[in-house]
Amino acid sequence: MRRTGTISLRSDGRYQIRYNLGIDPATGKRKRLSVTIKGTYKDAEKELRRLLKSIDDNQHVESTKITVNQFLKLWLESIRSQVSPRTHERYAEIVDHFLIPTLGNSPLTKLVPSAIQNAYNKFEISGRRDNKEGGLSARSRLHIHRIFKSALKHAVQLQLIVRNPADAIKPPRVKKVAITVLTMEQSAVLLQAVHNTRLYRPVLLALTTGMRRGEILALRWRNIDFEKKTVRVVESLEQTNQGLRFKAPKTEKTRAIILPDYAVLELRAWKAKQAEELSVQEVKQNDDSLVCGKRDGEPMTPKTLTHEFIAAINKLSYLPRVRFHDLRHSHATQLLMEGIHPKIAQERLGHSTITTTLDLYSHVTDTMQNDAASKLDSALRSAIKAQSNNAPKLG
Repeated sequence: MRRTGTISLRSDGRYQIRYNLGIDPATGKRKRLSVTIKGTYKDAEKELRRLLKSIDDNQHVESTKITVNQFLKLWLESIRSQVSPRTHERYAEIVDHFLIPTLGNSPLTKLVPSAIQNAYNKFEISGRRDNKEGGLSARSRLHIHRIFKSALKHAVQLQLIVRNPADAIKPPRVKKVAITVLTMEQSAVLLQAVHNTRLYRPVLLALTTGMRRGEILALRWRNIDFEKKTVRVVESLEQTNQGLRFKAPKTEKTRAIILPDYAVLELRAWKAKQAEELSVQEVKQNDDSLVCGKRDGEPMTPKTLTHEFIAAINKLSYLPRVRFHDLRHSHATQLLMEGIHPKIAQERLGHSTITTTLDLYSHVTDTMQNDAASKLDSALRSAIKAQSNNAPKLG
């Protein structure tokens, strides 16, 4: 049976939607519902189609009765196709472990800012998933807040609630943590230390291109042009609960990065050696072969790379305790310290805007400001001194 509904224009300019929910098993009578929405007639038609589909899919819940728990599950399902699988998993973890246990039983229409704030206050003193004492970090609480606020914004758009109660909450302040980076000399020491290990190529690429971990593990030989000395970032490897998947880079834009000559020579040598290594496994190297794959050519998992790097860096007591991602930060910092324009750094790193680059590496730009002021002072003094005897004087 095809479900239908009606749309009528109210005197206040809004549209009223009436639709049939079916037979109420408790009364045996036909149950009809109505909702009122703002917008155009097309908006009303779209909402009616959504409501009828939700009934057919057994996902319909009356807006006056829907709980935060029910809504968050519907929201997670609605965004599944809009975000990456790994991002969806992270959202679901936040919803299942924090939001539903603390706020899930509350009716969505009765959710107030004070209830949200009370839940956030609990997160500040307890709730760690490792069962250790203490609360969640400010960064974790901010992440929870952003996800919940986004979900409730969707509820407003669906006209399940009039306003977003999370808008009234002041988000946690996250202290900016200083980035730990390697100097050029320390980078050279690290490269020498891991030279004869499988970490060498990932470390080399991170330090010389600023590529992200997933981008390095997804790099194929067809993405490297040895003649033009460029590497094209077109994919990223992502680890999900369902396994590994290749996806577009973080900003969904491909980018080309010029390689230093040293990296070109090392990668050329590795390509020849890898071909021999793969042949032992009866695998033929081709343009689709991964540059930083396992010995049999299969993808290396991001977690494996992280664990191997941590194990290696812990053995090098003379180097700072950096994460693999800090090699990307090291590349950017070294560029800026060498006087390379921030716009170039932005393009190499794949940041969406130059503002992101400048904000992230403000510790370097402060030094650049001092250097600029010092150079300007020196140039100005020299110019004044050169002109002091020749310049005409007033009076």
